[in-house]
Amino acid sequence: MHYRLRLMMGATALLYLGPLLAGLGGFGWRIVPVFAAIFLLWTLIMRPSSWPQTRTDWTNPKALIIILGQSVMQVLLVTVCFGIGRGLGGVLGALPPFHPALPIAISFLSIPLCRMLWDPATAEATDRFLHKALAEITAASSVTPPDRSDARVLTARLLAPVHALPAKTPDAEISRHLAAIAVHADPADMHDVLLAAARSGTASVSGLHALILHATNPALTGRLAGCQAPAHAFDMIASDPALTLLYAQRSTAQLRHDPAACRDSVSAQNLRSAAAQMPPELATALTSLATLTDTLCPSAHGSDRQNAGT
Repeated sequence: MHYRLRLMMGATALLYLGPLLAGLGGFGWRIVPVFAAIFLLWTLIMRPSSWPQTRTDWTNPKALIIILGQSVMQVLLVTVCFGIGRGLGGVLGALPPFHPALPIAISFLSIPLCRMLWDPATAEATDRFLHKALAEITAASSVTPPDRSDARVLTARLLAPVHALPAKTPDAEISRHLAAIAVHADPADMHDVLLAAARSGTASVSGLHALILHATNPALTGRLAGCQAPAHAFDMIASDPALTLLYAQRSTAQLRHDPAACRDSVSAQNLRSAAAQMPPELATALTSLATLTDTLCPSAHGSDRQNAGT
C-alpha cells in the first residue's frame, strides 16, 4: 500500500513538472491555458467528488460556481509552476532546447498513470464506510458505556461491511478497513466476531480473508496475545488452498517481525501434517513455516498449545 502511494505521488508530480519545464524552456504565457485544461481534466478524473455528480447537478446554477472555482484554482497552480520555471530559467541564463510538446506530454502522462495506480470510486467507497463507522461509534459511545456483549455487537456491526465486500477485493483494501475498525474496537472482539462467522459458515470470502489478515497482523501480535488467533484462523481455512497459502505467507512475515507470535501460532507438527495433504507449492510454503516455527519456538510447546486450543 505504501509503495503504491509513493508511485501515486510520483505520478502526480509529473502533472506539476510539465508547466515548470515549460517555464524553464522560455515558452510564452499562451501555453498556460493548455496546462490548465490538463489540470482540470486530472481533477475531473481523479477527484470526481469535487465536481457535480449527475446531469441535474450540472444544470444547477451552483455548478457554474464550482466550475469557475476549479478553473481559477487550476490556472493559479499552473501560473505558479510556470512562473517558478521562468524564474529558474532567468537565473540560470540558459534555455533548454526542447519542443513545447514535451512538457505538455509529461503533464498529460500523469492522468493515465494516476488512474492506473488509484481508483477514485474505491477510495470514495472506503471513505463513506469510515465515516459511517465513526458515526455509529460516536452514537453508541454518547449513550452509555457498553459492556462486553454490547461491544461485540457493535464490533459485529462495524465488520458487517467487510463481509459485504466483493470476493475479489484486494487484501490491501480489506486491511485498510480492519485498521480503521481496530482504532475504535478491541482487536480481540474483532477476532471473536470474525471467527464466529467462519465457524457458523456465514463468513464471505472477504470475511475469511479478513480473519487471516487480522490474526496474522504483526502490529496486533501483542494485543491478541493469548487468543490463539493465528491457530484458530488456520483451523477455519486449512481446507482451502488459496486461503492456506495466504495464511502461510502472512504468518511467516508475522513470525519474522515478532517471534513471540509463535506462542499463539499453529504448531510445526500440525503444519507439516497439513503440508502432506497439499499441492507441492503450498506444501513448500507450509513446510518453510513449520521450519521457522521450530526455530523460533519449541515445537512441543506449540503442539501442546494448538491441541489445547482446538
